[in-house]
This record gives sequence, structure tokens and C-alpha cells, in this order.
Amino acid sequence: KSDDLINILLVGADKLESWADSGRSDSCMIATIDLKNKKLKLTSLMRDMYLDIPGKGKHKFNFAYSSGGVELLYKTILQHFGIKVDGYVIVDFAAFKRVINTLGGVNIELTDEEHEILMKRYHRTSVLDLKPGKNKMNGTQALAYCRLRQDLRADFGRTDRQRYVLEQIFKKMKKKPVNKWYDVLNAVMPEVTTDLSEDKIIEYMTNVIFLGTTTIDQLRIPVDGSFKGLEDTPDGDVLDIDVEKNREALKDFIFSDNVKKKDEK
Repeated sequence: KSDDLINILLVGADKLESWADSGRSDSCMIATIDLKNKKLKLTSLMRDMYLDIPGKGKHKFNFAYSSGGVELLYKTILQHFGIKVDGYVIVDFAAFKRVINTLGGVNIELTDEEHEILMKRYHRTSVLDLKPGKNKMNGTQALAYCRLRQDLRADFGRTDRQRYVLEQIFKKMKKKPVNKWYDVLNAVMPEVTTDLSEDKIIEYMTNVIFLGTTTIDQLRIPVDGSFKGLEDTPDGDVLDIDVEKNREALKDFIFSDNVKKKDEK
């Protein structure tokens, strides 16, 4: 934790209004606003990591959210990675689509392989209007793209695509006047779950606006060379990770600039 950093947990969940439980966390990221170094950072935490979920035993990482909600997800992240978050935002599929539609769509580059997979998986939606190369995607199309994991890179490719779409949303937002940011906020707030007040969200949005950066630094946990695949566990195929190596990688990614500059004083 640092006074110079704001870490927000972003959870993309497939919860439906009729469900009594938390649903599954389809994606989990830590968004970092680095006020001192004027940087934005985005870290994906892969859902298939095989971890000791507090009080639940060994399971996939996304089991923490489905079995204990955000509180257990907080505890799992703190126990394994030593990162304290300042708040959370849970976005379901409907809210995700509304963000993009409110912005008038986002520009996404589709590879031939990604296009072929989408054409095979979706038969009666606007997804069929996509083509290889650059596309201006609406909410339904972007959601289909974010959930794609049938290529050779499987869930690794999927987390890359999710960060890519968030980056494109950010780039689109940066081109809009400030009042448009509030239009997006007002359109989406009724459909998200968060422990942040509206005033706090506006404060964070204002921080982002005045950072001046147009890029987002990105990381995926587990990092390369820090895991191996395990098959036939009670949870199916999982990622057995070197927790300490990933703990240090995440700490370095989020805090390194701050630590370095303070040590130099």
C-alpha cells in the first residue's frame, strides 16, 4: 500500500439478476492510478491459478469470488500477493456493453484466427458483421471478443484481449470532453456493484483525466516462467504458480517507480 497509489479491483462477472450467489468472476484485474509518477497500470490475475483459498482449500482463483464474494477475493489477493486494494467495481456483461455503446463503440483489430473463431461461435448476432482487421465494435461484439479463448493461447490470449479492450475504451474516453465522462458514469452506475461512493469515483476519474498519460502499462499474473500446467485436479486443468515469484513481480510492477524515487531522495 502507498499513499501515492490507488489500486482498484475490477471484476468482470457473469452474474445474472436472478442468481442468488455471486456468479463466476470471468475476469479479475487490478487497476492502478500512480499519482506520483503519472502512470496508469493494469494487471490481469488469471482465473485458473491454483491457489489456497482462505478457509476453502486449493481451488482455482475464481473460486474465491464465486464462493465468498469480494471479501474472500480480497483476502486471497492479500494472502498470496501482498497487495491491498482501495475499492472494487464489479461489472456484469450488461454494464460492460452499456459502457461501450454509450461511447459509440470502440476500435478493435481482429486477426484472421480470431475472426474465424467468432464466426463459428456466434450465429445470429451482430458479431457476424465483423471482419478481419480493424472493426468499430459495439458492446455485444466487444464482449464476444473479450470472452474468446478458443485459440492456441487459450486463457492467456483472452486476458490479453480484455486488457486491450480496456485500453481502447480509455483511448476513446481521453478524446471525449469531460462532460462525456460523466455521461458514461451516469449510464453505467446503476448497473455496477461497488464499495466506492459516487464522489470517490468522480475523484478518481478526475485524477485520471489530469494524469495526462495516454497509455496504460500492462502485466499478467502469472508472469512467464513462473508456472506450470497441472491436469486432472478436482478443479480440472489449472496453473500451478510460483507464488513468491509472482508476488515480487506484481509488487515491482505496481510499486517500483515509487520505491526507486523515494530511495533516491
